[in-house]
Order: sequence, then structure tokens, then C-alpha cells
Amino acid sequence: MIFVIDRSKSTLRFRAGVLELEQKGRKVQQIPLNPLEQVVIYGNPLVETTVWRVLNQAGVPVIILPDRKRPAAVLGSGLAVRLPLRRLQHQLAADPATRLETAKWFVQGKLRGYTLSLQTLSLLKPEAPPDCAAFTDRVQETALQAEDAENLHALMGLEGQVAQAWFALLARHIFGELGFTGRNRRPPRDPVNSLLSLGYTLLLSEVRQAVLRAGFDPSLGFLHQDYPGRESLALDFVELFRAGVDHFVLNWLKSTTLDKTSFFYRKEDGCRLSKTTRPLFFTAWAEYREQWPRPDQSREEDKDKEYEESEPDTGPLRELLNGQTARFSAFMKQQGEKRGLNYDDA
Repeated sequence: MIFVIDRSKSTLRFRAGVLELEQKGRKVQQIPLNPLEQVVIYGNPLVETTVWRVLNQAGVPVIILPDRKRPAAVLGSGLAVRLPLRRLQHQLAADPATRLETAKWFVQGKLRGYTLSLQTLSLLKPEAPPDCAAFTDRVQETALQAEDAENLHALMGLEGQVAQAWFALLARHIFGELGFTGRNRRPPRDPVNSLLSLGYTLLLSEVRQAVLRAGFDPSLGFLHQDYPGRESLALDFVELFRAGVDHFVLNWLKSTTLDKTSFFYRKEDGCRLSKTTRPLFFTAWAEYREQWPRPDQSREEDKDKEYEESEPDTGPLRELLNGQTARFSAFMKQQGEKRGLNYDDA
């Protein structure tokens, strides 16, 4: 379960195994620690240091959403003790050929995820399949080109072109009336980009924790470049699950009654959900993350089916993340064996 703090002048304490949210000295909510999987904080509540300590010990990620002066912050426990796996990660990342091969693993996973995105679009817009078919051809062509990419720059260029084409497809068929013309951020300038940014940020906090649980170093990625303060491997894994966020945003916008008061716009903040609409979003998000679409929808038995005939498999996001980090761990060990590197997880 997720716990969202979205109240002004609030205090969060930890008492007898539960988180207690107080407002003006009065207890308004109690959340047991045991089932808690994520804490989302909006605004500037007062949080006792004990709360940070117990959340860290329990491995519960915390996402502090951005305000008008500061970007989002993702908090969680530190590096796991599986030093051999982390050492292997660093050795593989130091070899340019292996880094490129591993970056291709992430790009191919993201490209397969577009199957889910296209299923969603074709269900919501019956007139879209001709464009979907053209986009599918482009994705398949890019997958072949990605295998032959000679360097990381060329690989990221191919991935970026497909992402731009996907958002252009959304602008044509879904979100034109909401002022959406393509992806923008920092700050997002329209409702669709606001929701996409929020979804990707919430996803990142859970991805980061999964990467840490698996024993990886989240700061050393393969697709995303190293940069001070950037957790590049966590961002690599986000790419595998982006289609799930797109799927959620598409369906939430079509199923939720919104009006001009549902969002607000400030030059420094960009477009944001209003206070009255945020609970609707977070309630839907909490339910969705328990039935998250599996990131790889390109199963053999579905290849000959129309988009609308193939329903995606789903599962709790935490379990899907653990499965994906396990697959990546196996992939890394294979790459290490090819290069004669020893891995001992004793």
C-alpha cells in the first residue's frame, strides 16, 4: 500500500509500530508500518526523525514531490551488502563493448513495451490502428537497427526517435484538446505532461528501491550516462516500465471527469494537479500498482492477435520489479562469463 501525505500544517510521527498523521494537534490518520510499500509527500509537513529511521530500516521508499523551488527527491535505504554483484556491475560498465551490449538489453526491453502502449491506444481510439500499424513497423525496424548500433550515442538516438514518434501519435489521437503536442518537462507545461511526469517520478522511487534490494549500485547505469546526483541504473530500469505509466495515464484521463479546476498553472511550477484532484489520482495509482501490466507483452502466443484481443498480464509492481532485476542479474552474469570475470555471491 502507499501512504500519501497531502495536508498542510501536518506532523508525521511514529508511535507503537504505526505512522500517525496529526493536523493541528489532532490525530487524523494511522498507517501500520508492516504493509507499507511507499510514502508520497506533497507540500511541507513536519516529519519526526524517527519516521525517517524506521522507513529506512523497513526499506520503504519515500518520494517528496516537487514544489515551486525544488525538484522531486527520492529517498530510501542505502546499498545492499551484495558486494560481488556490485563489483561485477562496475567491471562490466568499465568495458565499452559490454556497456553497449547491456544498454541494448534495456532499449530492446523498452521497445517491446510499446506493444502494451499500442494495445491501450487502439482500445481507446478505434480509428487509430492504421497509425498504430505504421508505428509498429517503425518499432520493429528500430529493434533491428539497435542490434547493429555501433556506439551508445547512436543507440540512444534510435530510442529517442521512437519515443518522439510515440508522443506524436498520442498528440494526434488522444490529447490534442488538452494542449499536448509532445513530451515536455521541468516543468511540464500541460495536463498530460504533468501526469506523465508525476507517474514516472512515482515509478522511479519504487524502481530505485528494487535496484537496491537486488544489490546493484543505482548510480552506475549502462544506457544513461553517469552524472553527479543521477541514479543512472534506476533510470535504465524505468525505461522498461514506462509503458505501464503511459497505460495508466491514458486510461485515467479517459475515465476521470476533469474540468478547468482540475489543474493549475504557474510559470515556475508548470502544470500541476489541483488539491481536489490529487486524491483521485493517488487512489487510482494505488490500485493500479497492484495490477501493473507486465513490461514484456510480446509473448509468442500473442503475435498473431489483434491489439484489442490480447489482454496484458498483470501483477503487483514490486513483484514485477523484482523479477526484472533478477533477469538483469542473470544477464550480467552471462556477460561476465563471456569475458572471463568471476562472480561469487557467497
